[in-house]
Amino acid sequence: MTAHIISQGIQPSLHPGVLRKIGSIISIQAPMPAKAKGNRISVITNGCAWLGYFVRVGVLAIAASIVPAVAQTQAQQDRIDRVSRFAVTSSICGRLGMTVDPRLGDKVEEAFNAEASSWSLGRDTFERLKQASIDRAVKSSAIDLETASANAKTEAELRRLRTMFVAYGRMCVEATTDPIFSRLITAPAGFDPQTAATAFADSMLEGGGLASWQTPAIRARGDMMMSAGTCRKRIGKDRSDALAARFGRSEEARTREYYLKSFDIGLNDTEMNFTLAQCNRLISRNRLEIEKVGTK
Repeated sequence: MTAHIISQGIQPSLHPGVLRKIGSIISIQAPMPAKAKGNRISVITNGCAWLGYFVRVGVLAIAASIVPAVAQTQAQQDRIDRVSRFAVTSSICGRLGMTVDPRLGDKVEEAFNAEASSWSLGRDTFERLKQASIDRAVKSSAIDLETASANAKTEAELRRLRTMFVAYGRMCVEATTDPIFSRLITAPAGFDPQTAATAFADSMLEGGGLASWQTPAIRARGDMMMSAGTCRKRIGKDRSDALAARFGRSEEARTREYYLKSFDIGLNDTEMNFTLAQCNRLISRNRLEIEKVGTK
């Protein structure tokens, strides 16, 4: 039954919302490099062997003149990649409770262009490297989120979401100390990546009974509430209401809300068309599980 809740609530909610945000936050768009027109030097040397000497001299001279404008240092590449990762992660920083400047994309581009103006790189080269880095960061994040969503079929896999968002949270904290992003991403006082990631992951996992606060006892009762809703047309109003009254009560608001949502999911389920015998077996299993896990 928990697996059914997960299929109803968790997977669809993770991938579209987060990925759409990731896809929309980057406004740093560099022009695509022009296509190569062909290697003119190779054409000349193949057709006119006597020009080989002059061509070789010319190639050496050209190479000597363009190396400073083309070859970025490792430190420069690292900086480009760091800025790209922070820019792409910024939407998740907002979901984790940080404040993100709504014009982050434009402001990052302006500030980074100014920072890199002293580098020995031509503008076209810088734009090409920057765009390639952004593409890598976007695709990497998309793959990570899509993979986590597609694999979210067991409790262990679902709980790995929290670990992933903790890593994003730590990256967000790093961004708040960056010369560019410190003015664009700010964390609330006392921000803790673990706490923020847990809250964010919980918001996606609680529908399946797998949030950090949902104990085995809470999950077992949630399953019973779903059974009471799903089987209502088979077991009848009185029995369904009796199960809901017994297993859907809690002094904690979020637990009570989870029970009621579980019941609603059952009521709205159009796929499970159990027979009365199947419903009886399901409810019996639910009772056994509730007795097994107790009240904790």
